[in-house]
Amino acid sequence: MKMHSCKTILLTLILLGSCKTKSGLPRNYDFTPVLIHLDANKQADSLGFNLAEAIPELLYPRILTGDLALWENADKSVIKGPKKLRALEKIATQPFVRSNNLFIHQYWQIFKRNFEFGIQGFSFSGESQSGTVINYGYVDAPDLIALLKSEFVPTDANGSSDITYWDALHTMMYDFSLIQFGNNNFKQDARISAELQYQAIHDPQVYRKFTRIPERKKISYKILNPEISTNPENSVVFDKLQQYVNNNKQTILNASNSDYFKEHMYEPWPINGITVVEEWEKISSLPLQKFESITLFIEKEGITLTSSQLDEMGIQINLQGFVEYLSEKRFSYLVEQVNEEEILPNNSEKTYQSLLKNDWDKIN
Repeated sequence: MKMHSCKTILLTLILLGSCKTKSGLPRNYDFTPVLIHLDANKQADSLGFNLAEAIPELLYPRILTGDLALWENADKSVIKGPKKLRALEKIATQPFVRSNNLFIHQYWQIFKRNFEFGIQGFSFSGESQSGTVINYGYVDAPDLIALLKSEFVPTDANGSSDITYWDALHTMMYDFSLIQFGNNNFKQDARISAELQYQAIHDPQVYRKFTRIPERKKISYKILNPEISTNPENSVVFDKLQQYVNNNKQTILNASNSDYFKEHMYEPWPINGITVVEEWEKISSLPLQKFESITLFIEKEGITLTSSQLDEMGIQINLQGFVEYLSEKRFSYLVEQVNEEEILPNNSEKTYQSLLKNDWDKIN
């Protein structure tokens, strides 16, 4: 029998001896439809994102508006639509976005010890109040590619910032179970599921090109007002910024659409609060800090400035450029947010020290 005919046989896992590994798995198989299941409650904290929660939340409003087609199942023969989705939610124990179950339809291939995969679509299920399974429907991946490549998945302090859904899906780092491979749903032998999954995702004899996420975080911190901080550097920061802002009001007017600044153009503008956003990236185990923006609170108005706008104002403190001065952090501050996770004030110092010393998937 010719080797190319082995592909057809492998789709149903009827394996030829020449196509098997020692454990009985196929050495090669052509693009084969598979179905994997993600449980929101089983995703590791160290990953930093939870696709079983995030993808339903991303798609739900678009399904309700009809901008995104919701099908009965993956054959796309029957449209389910938003009305049927809402009707199913009324009998469910949890709404669609809290169902905790995400099914990803994929294609897998192993050829010459190289594993490749593609995403076909997503299915969603829930549970009715009587205990039966609810099929919420299927969304086709080609309808989503632009969205998945442009939107960032929410990440907590353990994760990396600015990860698109597309990249997160292609890491294959999330916890999942292989529940169908071709026509095999593993009811006869569940062991094969785990072995096929290990071979595709972990076997050192198989090469794969999963997306690698850079160690990168977005850090937001508040410089404490001198009224609540005894650190003299805090007074320096607030006084200097207030001086430069009032000497460069046109920069603020150009950066803001608020009528407040126009209406109070000829009055002193007091700075009541300062929040800084930085992007940190770990390179060779060293966290490198990059200034992203600063928000100044003048009365009740917030104005966000970039580094180029700060350069336009020519701000210097202690004979240093302002961005360089910020990087030294000699003032007192509170870390308020890492990625999308808010940090409580009493955890600020611990979080900052974790960023400096801990593995970045173990910040909290």
